[in-house]
Amino acid sequence: MTDADNPLLLAALQYAALGLPVFPCAPSQKRPTTEHGFHDATTDEATIRAWWRDYPRANIGVPTGAVSGVIVLDIDPRHGGDVSIDDLQSLNGPFPETAMSLTGGGGRHVFLKHPAGQVRCTHGELAPGIDVKGDGGYVVMPPSVHPNGNPYAWELSSDITETRAAACPEWLVRLILQGETARAAVINGSAAKPIPEGERNGTLARLAGAMRRVGMSPTEILAALRQVNADRCSPPVSPREVEQIAASIGRYEPNAISVALAENHWTQDRGPPTQPRPMTVRELMAAHPTLRAPLINGILRRGETMNVIAPPKTGKSWLVLALAMAVASGRKWLDTFETFAGNVLIIDNELHPETLAHRIPQVAEGLRIGMNEIADTVSVQSMRGQLRDIFSLGQYFASIEVGRYALIVLDAFYRFMPRDMDENDNGTMANIYNHIDALAERLNCSFVLIHHATKGNQSGKAVTDVGAGAGSQSRAADAHVVLRPHEEPGAVVLEAAVRSWAPIAPMALRWTFPVWTAAPDLDPAALRSEKPKRVKPAPQEPAEPPDWSVERFVEAFIGAKPVTLPELREHATKDPGLSWRRISDLLSIAEHKGMIRRVRLPGRGGPQGFVVGAEEEGS
Repeated sequence: MTDADNPLLLAALQYAALGLPVFPCAPSQKRPTTEHGFHDATTDEATIRAWWRDYPRANIGVPTGAVSGVIVLDIDPRHGGDVSIDDLQSLNGPFPETAMSLTGGGGRHVFLKHPAGQVRCTHGELAPGIDVKGDGGYVVMPPSVHPNGNPYAWELSSDITETRAAACPEWLVRLILQGETARAAVINGSAAKPIPEGERNGTLARLAGAMRRVGMSPTEILAALRQVNADRCSPPVSPREVEQIAASIGRYEPNAISVALAENHWTQDRGPPTQPRPMTVRELMAAHPTLRAPLINGILRRGETMNVIAPPKTGKSWLVLALAMAVASGRKWLDTFETFAGNVLIIDNELHPETLAHRIPQVAEGLRIGMNEIADTVSVQSMRGQLRDIFSLGQYFASIEVGRYALIVLDAFYRFMPRDMDENDNGTMANIYNHIDALAERLNCSFVLIHHATKGNQSGKAVTDVGAGAGSQSRAADAHVVLRPHEEPGAVVLEAAVRSWAPIAPMALRWTFPVWTAAPDLDPAALRSEKPKRVKPAPQEPAEPPDWSVERFVEAFIGAKPVTLPELREHATKDPGLSWRRISDLLSIAEHKGMIRRVRLPGRGGPQGFVVGAEEEGS
């Protein structure tokens, strides 16, 4: 690719010409590639060309703050940013026309001129879902590519070269520099402009949400809404409507209120729920023009579920730990499958925290991944000994921010099933997978479930039949990855059944502690057969039948645990020299000598058994 053909280089040079210093980030990532990160940003054309000559696909970073003369509001709708930005503007006035970009993750970057004074970077302090990128921060610029594969783009035609960053509004400067929060401004905003008819319910709900986010009780919210309704709503809504809004918003936990507002959940209490209706093909294609963003290219997409199935002690947990590190660092998994970088959460209920702390650096070293690359992007939750099933973890998952993780690993899956549920029941397993699908949809992340294979020979089974339990497990997951033993010791064959990708070819893997690596030199069709080879026994001289004495017979077949006559006959007749008649004779002699005695087994009319020892007196 020549310099003239590289849109990323051309854009970087364009920003530099406007006075915005730039620096390279890793392809499809937000991580700087230079030694000092954003501190190396420059407007020097020769340096910029050299950077993009070395890394043609590098994303473009621009530092924020006084060094570039701009600050950026990073608006994340998944955390309620759209609701918060509406609150700010309804209370203080609209933003001026300014440069605005769409991030690949679904958010927006609003560019404003840096005001006088120190502007620190904040996370959600201005308002929920709004981060301030000021002095000491940086943003990724169009046409860079987001870790999920989507491009950054200027909103409509608002190219920064045409619509420059506007001056920061005075009210926003005050909120930022004086340290006020939008929450406080909303709660104390009763003197702001009137709320007209048609906007009253929505505005009251957003105000209630802001109060709930800071921990106010439903009673306190109701009192504040009554005052706002009386002072600002024109005309006021009915007292009953105010009570309904306060009660609706008050039932959400503070950390979940942003999602509830963004998705308009509060309106569900105001009437019968909306019934689903079928969509025409035109509506369906308009609503879903593209597939979900990939997470593991060729195997898994964002929001999908994947099973990883293998026999016990095969090393599947080591394999998935390597997958987690690949996603967290944006590297290829097994040097074969492209991944799209994102945070990873591992919920492990088999290993102790100390074991995990020991294992993670081993795998990182085996993959040649620096610990700094994953130290903040991989999170671990050990639940060993806590007996928590997937349904009892509802509050735990509710505390996770939407979009925080690209991938959540459940290891091992069978331990997340409720105690009284049967993994062989299709209805039970379909219900569990439906629950996990709902979690994946709400958290906007993928789930990987580590599970064990069925017992016995795996070589002749279909990929979807390898996992233990009900067949609905393989059908419910979007990707079903299995490991089967290869003919070569220490090697396996990875195969997969995928739903939203073209079929992938089986591949052989070789175990070199502590990682699995691709083994292209092995034939993936050479699965190991578990059936033992038949060996023709060497001819032997017929053995003389042993001489069965009473003492030897009792010692060999009768002990303290009762044994019935049918059981004796079944086991004893397998030995040469013992016939049914001989067994009966030996039992009679032993009983007569007091070497054994009869006992009645439990149950009405139960059978008799024999135990060693004479009959006890008085029994």
